[in-house]
Order: sequence, then structure tokens, then C-alpha cells
Amino acid sequence: MAKRSRTSWRHLLPWLVVGVAAGCAKPAATPDADGHTRVRVSLQTDWFAQPEHGGFYEALVKGYYRDAGLDVEIRQGAPATIPGQLVATGQADFAIGSSNDVVVGAGRGIPLVMVGAFMERDPQALMYHAESGIRSFKDLDGRKIMAVPGTPFIDVIEKIYGIRMSVIPTDFGMGRFLGDKNFVQQCFVTNEPYYVRMHGADARVLLVSDSGFSPYRVFFTRRSFIAEHPDIVRAFTAASIRGWRDYVGGDQAAANALIASLNPKMDPTFMNFSVQAMRDYHLIGGDPAAGDAPGRLDRERLGTLIKQLTAIGLLEHPLAVDDVLDDRFIPAEPAPAPRP
Repeated sequence: MAKRSRTSWRHLLPWLVVGVAAGCAKPAATPDADGHTRVRVSLQTDWFAQPEHGGFYEALVKGYYRDAGLDVEIRQGAPATIPGQLVATGQADFAIGSSNDVVVGAGRGIPLVMVGAFMERDPQALMYHAESGIRSFKDLDGRKIMAVPGTPFIDVIEKIYGIRMSVIPTDFGMGRFLGDKNFVQQCFVTNEPYYVRMHGADARVLLVSDSGFSPYRVFFTRRSFIAEHPDIVRAFTAASIRGWRDYVGGDQAAANALIASLNPKMDPTFMNFSVQAMRDYHLIGGDPAAGDAPGRLDRERLGTLIKQLTAIGLLEHPLAVDDVLDDRFIPAEPAPAPRP
């Protein structure tokens, strides 16, 4: 049974007030076997290797980073990993996470900047039993919800729908859900529903992105890195977006083989479920009719997100979209088709 601890790191942000400018050394250039010199950069993920990181591994195994002149090291996360801390202090060049955390960090003076989205729709959801009578967010009024304490979407959803939920701290397991048809808990649509359905539960989900609160899953860096290495940021962004287009639209076999070698808990059946969930919920491409596209971050939508986080008291200083986003590096045209 899967257990994960992808808690928001926003409550740990005081770490960063000291030393945010540290580690700004120039990325090293490394010679490749083919005689080319490539710039070595690091990407810090938020958890152990899994399909929710698949596009980055796709870019690695298909050579998209290499073709862009980069030697990318993808570092796996773990329960104690705080990606934003590692980027802000110069211990990693790029990291992934929720747009919420980057916004809250920027509101506390931490110079983190989003440069692209790898999921247009956040995979976080509230999981419930079909027998519970829940059909909409309104039906959560008065319910107990097991979730990560301090999760912003709880407060925002309460505000949007005029409801109240009673949050109990998550234990990152699924035993209580399986034992109680009225139990509701936070989940990733790419993960927990698979396991509870294997145990016979008729699990349904309310995707947070359908609530009126619509964060992104993003990759980000520090402002000083952008200023010093714009060509690296541009190359990394384009190759990563190309990797994600390929991963959800093509053959994931090579990327999934690498993921499984790094994290043996990732079996083929589960990985296929996760990829299909990304497709079914349009997590990567979003809604093209609304202007969504892989990698893109909409300024108006980010502005709404900032207002919502301000309304629940999470921002200590006023923010503009340009304080948290640099979208100059997102390719204007679709990424090239995968190589044969």
C-alpha cells in the first residue's frame, strides 16, 4: 500500500531567510563520450522516482537534455526533502513542486521563480466512497477530511463554497479509508485510488482543480540563477516540456524502466494506471480550449491564485505575477516530435 509524505514545505520557509544567495557557483561543464561538452545541472524532485516525474526521465533517456547541451542529474526526493530549500540555497539548480509553495515562498521574501509547468492541472484530490452520498464539493460540508495540516486548498474550498470541513492530520495510509464508507481523505488521483480499488473500494474523487482553486505543478529555480544562466534555463525548459509531451503522448517504456530501476516499488501495472490517470484528467495538457498547453502558465490564473492565497492569510507581502513567474523560456511553438 502506497504511503507518501509530499507535504507542503511552506510552513518550513523560515529556513531560507539566511543563506538564500549561497551556492551561486557557475555550473560545471562536463565532456561527453561523443566529445561534446555539456553543462551539468541538477533537478530536485519532491518524492521518490515515479510516473508523476515521468516527463523529466523521458527527456533524460531520450537524450533531449543531451541534445540541448545539458548533463542533467535528477535527484530523487524523500520524506525529509524540501526542494525549495535546496534551490534557494544553491544546492540544486531546479526543483519541482506546487505553484502554491513558490507563491507563498516569494511572499516571504524567498527568491524562487517558476519557469514552466509540468502539470497544467494539479493531481491533488479528495477521495471518497461512492456509497457516501458525496457528489460535489458542497457535499463536503460538515465532513471530516484527512489531509496534510495547513494544506491551502482546504481553506480556499471552504471560502469558495461557504462550507466547513473538519481536518484530521493524515497518517499517509489508507486503512481508515478502507474501514469507513464515510471517510474522506486527500490523495493524488495518480496514486491512492489505485490501491484502495485493489482492496475492493468503489473510490471516487473530487479533483481540486475543479473546485475553483487551480494550482499548477511547476519546475522552478532561483532568481539569481535565471539572471546568470538564462541560456541554461531556456534549454532545460524546452527539453523538459518536450519530455512531458513525449511521455504522455508516446511510449513510456524507457522512462518507466529507469523509474523502476530507481524505485523498485513502481510495478508496471501501477505505472500504467498513473499515466492513464494523467491522460484521463488532462493533467499535463489541461484544457486547450482555455488556452492550456504543456508547460504553459497563464498569468490571469496565477493572479487569481495569488488573490486566493492572500485571502486566506498565507502571503506576508503583496505579490505580482512577475514576482513568481518568468515565462520567457517557455517555447511558443509545440515541441518537436519524438525522434524515432
